[in-house]
Amino acid sequence: MRLIIPKFRLAIMLTFFSLSLSFDVFSTEDIDQLLTQADKLRSQNPAEFKETLNLLALKSANMSVNQTDYYNYLVAYNLSFKGEFVKAIEIYSDIFRSTSDPTLRFRANLSIVNSHAISKSWNMGLQHLSLLIKDIDSITDDNVHQLGLVVAAIFYNQLGQYELGLKYANRLGSQLSQGRNYCLAKQLALESQFKLGQLSEDSPQIAQGLQACQQSNEVVMESAIYSYLAELYLDNNQPLQAIATLEKQLVAIEQTKYAPILAQYYALLADSYFQTQSYSLASDFASKATTQTKNIANSKPEVTAYNILFQIAESRGEHQQALAYHQEYAAADKAYLDEVKTKHLAFQLAQHQATEQKNQIKLLDDQNRLLRLEQKLSRSETENNRLFISLLVVSLMLLIGMVYKSRTTQKRLKLLAEYDALTGVHNRGHFTQLALSAIDYCSKNKQVASCILFDLDKFKSINDTYGHATGDWVLKQVANVCQSQCRKNDLFARLGGEEFCIFLLSCDVGTAAQLAEEYRKLIATIDSKDSDFEFAISASFGVTDFSLSGTNLDKMVADSDHAMYVSKKTGRNRVTVFSDGIAEFKRNKQANSAISNQATEVRV
Repeated sequence: MRLIIPKFRLAIMLTFFSLSLSFDVFSTEDIDQLLTQADKLRSQNPAEFKETLNLLALKSANMSVNQTDYYNYLVAYNLSFKGEFVKAIEIYSDIFRSTSDPTLRFRANLSIVNSHAISKSWNMGLQHLSLLIKDIDSITDDNVHQLGLVVAAIFYNQLGQYELGLKYANRLGSQLSQGRNYCLAKQLALESQFKLGQLSEDSPQIAQGLQACQQSNEVVMESAIYSYLAELYLDNNQPLQAIATLEKQLVAIEQTKYAPILAQYYALLADSYFQTQSYSLASDFASKATTQTKNIANSKPEVTAYNILFQIAESRGEHQQALAYHQEYAAADKAYLDEVKTKHLAFQLAQHQATEQKNQIKLLDDQNRLLRLEQKLSRSETENNRLFISLLVVSLMLLIGMVYKSRTTQKRLKLLAEYDALTGVHNRGHFTQLALSAIDYCSKNKQVASCILFDLDKFKSINDTYGHATGDWVLKQVANVCQSQCRKNDLFARLGGEEFCIFLLSCDVGTAAQLAEEYRKLIATIDSKDSDFEFAISASFGVTDFSLSGTNLDKMVADSDHAMYVSKKTGRNRVTVFSDGIAEFKRNKQANSAISNQATEVRV
């Protein structure tokens, strides 16, 4: 295995080298003690942790294989702490594949899941998380078991599945009353409750979480809790309280150099100072936030920071700079929204794959049972004829039942492969096949065709406020009303999340825009009272056809998506037809205000 040794200053190297000449080399017990010490210092005292790693690097030649694996695990942790997740995951993966220590192997897998969560590799993270959850109850080491619960809660929170994150955080908290993992349980539970809208600035859980982390000297987790409190103050128009809360912890979190929390602190301070009209300080903190987010893709602090920089530049009359900041803001905002959709899609895909895997396992189990019966029948050939015939009849009946069940399962799997399980409309894959065939037909017969793409407005807010059951109810209602309006040959599909698409044969863009307006009105008239809550339901539409986008399905969907994005950015609940102005935006990333003036809109 390749040894990973961090770089450090020449003066420290010379100091340790001179010490190594004065004393005998470390014994195995000394190295074990240093490794254990470094492990304890990981997040409690980052400076001492790095010094201990440097000292261990000097003694790497004296390490055993297991000690080298342990040391490399700590090096990977240090890399991930600094935001270098790709390098960290590479080292964790080497340990996961090759180490003979089962506890260290499990911890490496925990770190892989956590690193994928922070670097937003959701599909890979979910694969490793499924292994973690499957094995977690078999772990007898209390500390490692607790770490498994911590990582599960962290990943689900990062994925936006806060109910699951809260479940594992509470499960961890119920097992502890103090210490680092107790602090983590409190912090992760507060993060889930904050995102679910279950906290206010005077909630007693906040004080309890701060006390737990202060007692264990966990600066990073304590700082995260302070950021939730500051954001609650901002949500209630109390920027001065937010500033006081953040600055009280700013020096401590800056000493850790932990990029994700630093970016969040700087962005919140920028927002707070902007609200108090302290534009110079707001600009400084916003710039710091953008620096911290360079290695953090699609982050909310980046969106906040560029939005504030844009508004400050605009207020100062620096129009060219304001335009540049607005372009960065628009790109960051769209990337962040796309990331949210990607999270939901990754989670839904993982659930679908898990269901399909269970079905396959069940089918294999049934087949194995049949094979065992056949083997038993073979061993019973010497028995009398009546028993042989009886067993044969039973086997045939089981075989017939299995064939019937197999065909039924295949039909059900085919249905799942072609239709969306929640709404009953075409899924993306099946829709693509049908739409390509429809385009070929229209092209050969010189007929026009159009594409309508729409996305439900503020759907995440509905999920967060009223729960995912209510969100599912909205998706079903939207699918039902749109299906009732579709023409006989139209293709209607759910592409993922809250996004739907309608492909209309023999329909030009003008007619398609009129139909899209009808869909928009129908959706807006859905009565939410049947969901036991009252809220508005609306959607933003984008429309194109062959004459505007050509006969390439991907381009039609992409152009419709850009037109829909204009609808989103110009007020939502409206229909926008794709145009040359929107195509120019796609090439030059011009400001949204310029786009909306060039696009053809069908307004409410």
